[in-house]
Amino acid sequence: MTRPNRGKTVVGVAQFLIIALALPQTCSIAIAQNEINFTPPGKFGIPEYNGTINFAFNGTYTLASLENETWNFVNLRLNYSHALENLEVSTQNSNITIISYRSTNTTSGNARLRYSVEGQGRQTFNIGLDPKGGEWSVVFDGVFMGEGDGWNASPDGTLTILGATSDVTIWYFVFPDSRRINENSNPPFYQQHSVAIVTSVALAMTVILTSAVRRKNKKHLENSG
Repeated sequence: MTRPNRGKTVVGVAQFLIIALALPQTCSIAIAQNEINFTPPGKFGIPEYNGTINFAFNGTYTLASLENETWNFVNLRLNYSHALENLEVSTQNSNITIISYRSTNTTSGNARLRYSVEGQGRQTFNIGLDPKGGEWSVVFDGVFMGEGDGWNASPDGTLTILGATSDVTIWYFVFPDSRRINENSNPPFYQQHSVAIVTSVALAMTVILTSAVRRKNKKHLENSG
């Protein structure tokens, strides 16, 4: 009876282990090679809408496509920003520059998207967050705008910005209780409008502090005069 060649068996096992160990690294390299680099001068145009989308910093993405006058980016990452798994963005009669994206959790956590705009047109954004899991807030040049006053949100989580002419910040806030809100529930007023309440309190405190500082400066000037 012929005995099995143990030497060949050992070699075969060793080769299998080497391939198995090298496979994850090979896959990582392949994924990295699929990333497409871009730089700030590169613009993503929307000819039918007379608009362009630019980025303030270098970055990468794995896929960018223009569909129905909307650019769809997959695995977008800007330098100094968090990764954005999916971004759908469009602009009409305006040119925008996306500055940064920050998120505490890529699927359902608080998020912030900043961009600047040239021209008074319309922009739409969908960053793939659950609209039922939190609330939106939009800031124009440091001023919080109420929904319906320059922006609105659709049920699928798409935000439409109107009338912005400079810097815009889009916030997405998640509160523990908001994750339990559904279409059939009737949450208390403070849960339905938690962001508006927090924003109003913050603005009120800012106004009070600013007025106090102005009064103090005015009194100082009067005494010194």
